[in-house]
Formats: sequence, structure tokens, C-alpha cells
Amino acid sequence: MADPITRPIITEPLSEFQKIGYNTYFWTSESFDATSPLILLFAWNAAAAKHIAKYTVAYRKLFPSSRILLIRCNTPDMLRAEKSYRKLLSPAFEIVRGHVKSGGEVLVHSFSNGGANQLVQFAKLWRRTEGSLLPVRAQVLDSSPGKGAWKRSHSAIKLSLPRAIFFRIFGSLLAHLLLVAIFVVDRVMRREHMIVVMCRLLNDPSLFQTKAPRVYLYSKADAMVGDDEVEEHADEAASKGWEVEKVKFEKSPHAGHIREDKGKYWKAVMAAWERGG
Repeated sequence: MADPITRPIITEPLSEFQKIGYNTYFWTSESFDATSPLILLFAWNAAAAKHIAKYTVAYRKLFPSSRILLIRCNTPDMLRAEKSYRKLLSPAFEIVRGHVKSGGEVLVHSFSNGGANQLVQFAKLWRRTEGSLLPVRAQVLDSSPGKGAWKRSHSAIKLSLPRAIFFRIFGSLLAHLLLVAIFVVDRVMRREHMIVVMCRLLNDPSLFQTKAPRVYLYSKADAMVGDDEVEEHADEAASKGWEVEKVKFEKSPHAGHIREDKGKYWKAVMAAWERGG
């Protein structure tokens, strides 16, 4: 048995964060001051803490005096009515509002369609409450947006299901049934698919500031969001006035591009931040 004095200390991923609301977590550096940035992270659907921590740890090194505000996402969050977000996003909203009013800057980083959808809801809440556009210095879109194609959506939902034996056996069927239900409801209510709406709103200058540089991080090998979908959205953003950088990876999986080239990934993020200044 290892000596308890020399035994390594194992820290749970994200244990340094304080939970301040539904799926909302907050961390403040001991050296934070009014000029330090706020990193606003919208995680991908069903992201495990150990995977999210790879990004929070990196941000703490890149911005050692920063604060990090993390909003996680579960599959039911993708299906919520807009009005339900007002209460759920309120704790995060108050943090961002206080930070901006004190003169601080914000870097917003969203992952996949799950994170992008919550970002859109946050931006809508900001416009409704503050009467202005969400003020960000730079925007990072990782593995998004996709158009919600059936096969790719099925892969995303199946991956987000629990790893219990029941879901391993019936997960594919359950994912198809959920997609069928969404399709039927959309048809009955005569509304656009939520992912189509999300893609359009991400490029809406009345919701997001065109002066904030954008970087799209995506992969040719992504089975859930196609590189062609991301590039189409990025080109449309550029045509509407955004300063856009497209950073393409070759072999990395969905929301896993730092596994292919960590240096390339973070260099692109920091370049967007510098351009925003």
C-alpha cells in the first residue's frame, strides 16, 4: 500500500468550480481584477466533466487572472421552450452583466450545436433585458454549427445517452424515435427545425456583434457536424461583415480537435482574442 504522505492527490475534474445554478458553474482566479477577461463557455451536449476540464485548465493557463463561467448542456436542454431559458440562464446572465458593467471583456466559446443553441438563447435574453447586443471581444465556435441532418443528429443523440446496457442495446432506436417525434411536432406546429433557426440566428447582426472576430474550429472527420456545413456558415458570416478565420483539422473527432493539434487549436483562439482588442 502506498504511503498516504506520498500518495498523489487526485482532484475531481471541475471540482474547483462553484455551482451557481442549473448546469452553471463559476471559477474566479485569485489574481482577478476589473481588467481581467471573463471566459464564457457553452459546453457540448452530455459533455463529461473530464473532457470539459481539458479546456478550462488550458484557459486558466492562457488567462491566469481570468474568471470562467461554464454552462453545461443535456439532451432535454435542446428541446426546451425559449421562455424556460430565462430562469435557467439567470445566474450566468447576472455574472456577465456585472462583469461588463465593471468594464471587463468577454471571450465566448461554444461547442457543438448544444453549446451554440444555449449561446443563442443567452444572446436573446441579453438583447431582451439590456436592449443591446451581447458584448464580446472574440467568439469561438467549436464543431458547429451543423444543420441537424438526420444521420448526424442520430449519431449525436446516441452518443449522449447513458452507457448502461439498456441504452447500448436500444440507444439507436431511441435516438430515431426522438428524431421522429421532433419531426412530427415541427410539422404539426408548422415551425422550422430548431437547428435551422439556430444557424440563422448565429449569423444575425441584430443578435451578435459583427465587430467581434470569429474563429471556427472544425474537422473533416467529424461524424456529427460536417466540415461543409461549418464552412458554409462561416462564409455567410464573412459576407455579413464578421471577420472570420476557419481552422480545419483532418482527423479529430467531434469536439475533440485539441487531440489532433493542441498548439494549432489554442493559437487560433488567442489570435481571435488579440484581433478583438
